[in-house]
Amino acid sequence: MFYLCGMEKSKFEQKIAEYVVAEGLLEGSGDVLVTLSGGADSVALLLVLRALGYPCRACHCNFHLRGDESARDEAFVRSLTSRLGVECSFVDFDVDGYRSTHDCSVEMACRRLRYDWFEQLRSRYGCRAIAVAHHADDCIETFFLNLLRGTGISGIVGIKPRNGDVVRPLLCVRRADIEDYLSAVGESFVVDSTNLQTEYKRNKIRNIIMPTLLCEFPGADQAILDTLANLRGDLAVFRAAVGERHNQLCRYEGSQLHVDLIGLLRSEHPSTLLHEFLHPYGFTSSQLEDMLRDGLPGALFMANGYVAERTRGEIIVAPDVVDDEEYAFSLDDVTALPTKLDCSVVERTDDFRFDGGPAVAYFDESILAAKLSLRHWRQGDRFQPFGMKCRKKLSDFFSDNKFSILQKRRTWLLCEEDKILWIVGHRAAVHYAVGEETKRVVVLKAEP
Repeated sequence: MFYLCGMEKSKFEQKIAEYVVAEGLLEGSGDVLVTLSGGADSVALLLVLRALGYPCRACHCNFHLRGDESARDEAFVRSLTSRLGVECSFVDFDVDGYRSTHDCSVEMACRRLRYDWFEQLRSRYGCRAIAVAHHADDCIETFFLNLLRGTGISGIVGIKPRNGDVVRPLLCVRRADIEDYLSAVGESFVVDSTNLQTEYKRNKIRNIIMPTLLCEFPGADQAILDTLANLRGDLAVFRAAVGERHNQLCRYEGSQLHVDLIGLLRSEHPSTLLHEFLHPYGFTSSQLEDMLRDGLPGALFMANGYVAERTRGEIIVAPDVVDDEEYAFSLDDVTALPTKLDCSVVERTDDFRFDGGPAVAYFDESILAAKLSLRHWRQGDRFQPFGMKCRKKLSDFFSDNKFSILQKRRTWLLCEEDKILWIVGHRAAVHYAVGEETKRVVVLKAEP
């Protein structure tokens, strides 16, 4: 039934072998972890990879969503892998339990559960890749799904051959080719009855839209696949051009992304470029449009744990991790602070010099006995800058020094009870100032 090493491959197997090599899907060492549902696609995937000489182990998820069919599928996989001598891991998932603690659909819950488990198995057994059984027809369906949702060129091209450690060796073949192959080698498979239902969008495309389209336009499916192949080349050129613009218009400061808004607005198509720059952060199309509109400097946009601010000249994106806690500490131990401070005590000799810029603050040694804390700005905060005779609103200091909203949210304040001693990395206050009587100087340096 199987083609052993050194024997002639079928055209089906040869096509997949060439595709795997061309896309670099199964390089390296270790087993290939084959995700095995028991359906035609995954059964063919396991058989082909073994026929091509790749060492395989399998895994099967039971979501218990289809009653007796779920039990039937697991029994089939157990029988198949036992007969083939393939090691197989099995897991039972409580989908409803997962959804009760995560706000998501059944489809999304199943996806997260299985892919998290696949990665655990890959890591545990040192597998070279996780092989899933998507094929060319799945690409067509994904094309329509993304088209109907609204997407760019990267969404239209369909399913990628590789996504991290997940690979798709069957993308070069059609569902009909898969069934013909299984018939030729005499292998059976199970059928998921829910694939025949039209509750899910993908099934509507598979069972209603595509048959209707092919009835009116014979050969449309192959034409779509040809178009997707052409678009993949276009996408490579597009990404290279976007990469050049990214290098010109974007820069990183730690975890923050700064986009040159002036340069972006002068570019060929600002909305397209901004979509590509910020796509990984999860901002919506309407948010991206608002970022480019006039009259919105200082506006904040939230998405998936990130915050973006439009200033007059930039769009700044950073993790939304403002810490509202207050950290009490003493200067003899600054190792557990949320920002890095370097503390030293030096003698004030005749050749002592103040230098280092705003990132360094100097205090009289009496500060060593103070009860200090670090916190962020609060509404109504005031401080008295060194060299001034009156107190100043901290918000005014921020405005005068053109702090963005993100900078305000992330700037640390060194405090003693209700007194602000230092806007860390920017300006020291009058408290504990070094004077004529100071013998020893405490030097605090804010590390980037």
